[in-house]
Amino acid sequence: MTRPVLCSILAATAATSVVPQFFVSGFTHILPEGLDHILFILALFFLSRSLSVLLAQMTLFTIGHSLTLGLALHGLVSVPTSFVEVAIALSISFVAIENLFHDRISRWRPWLVFGFGLVHGLGFAHTFGGTSLTEIEFLPALFSYNLGIEAGQVVVIGLAYAAVAAWWKRDLYVKQISRTASTVIALVGFYWAIERSI
Repeated sequence: MTRPVLCSILAATAATSVVPQFFVSGFTHILPEGLDHILFILALFFLSRSLSVLLAQMTLFTIGHSLTLGLALHGLVSVPTSFVEVAIALSISFVAIENLFHDRISRWRPWLVFGFGLVHGLGFAHTFGGTSLTEIEFLPALFSYNLGIEAGQVVVIGLAYAAVAAWWKRDLYVKQISRTASTVIALVGFYWAIERSI
C-alpha cells in the first residue's frame, strides 16, 4: 500500500517542480522578450480610460491564447510559424488603428480581441513547444506558463499606467498621448508584418 502512495507523492512533486521554471518562462516571454505581445497589450490599454473595458479585453485575450496554446501543444492545431508571426503583427496594427476612430469599445471589438488571442496563443505555443515534458508535468507546466504570461501582461499595464498617470484625467490624454501612441504602435505592426512576410 505504501509503494503506490509513495509513487504518487513523488510524481506530484516532480510535476510541481516545473511550476517555477515555466512561470518564469511565461513571464520572460512577455518581459523583456515579447515586444510584439507588449505592443498588443498597450494597444488594448490605449483604447480608453475605463478599467472595466481594459479588463474585459484582457480576459477575452487570455481565454483566446490559452485555448490555442493548449490545442497546439496537444497537436490539434498546427499553423506555420511565419504565418503566425505576420498575423500577430497585423493584429497589433488593427487594434491600434481602431483606437484612432473609437473612444470606447465597439460591438465587434470583443470578438476581434478574442480572435487575436487565438492567434497569439499559437505564437506562445512555438516557444512552449520546444520543451520536453512528461505527461504528468504537462498540465502544471502549461498552467504556470500561462500564469507567467498573465503576470507579465499585468506588469506591462502597470508600467503603462505609471508612465501616463500624470495626464490620465486630462483632456490632452486622448488626443496627444493615446492616439499618438496608437499611431506609433500601428506603424510598428505594419513594419513587422512586411518584414516578416519577406
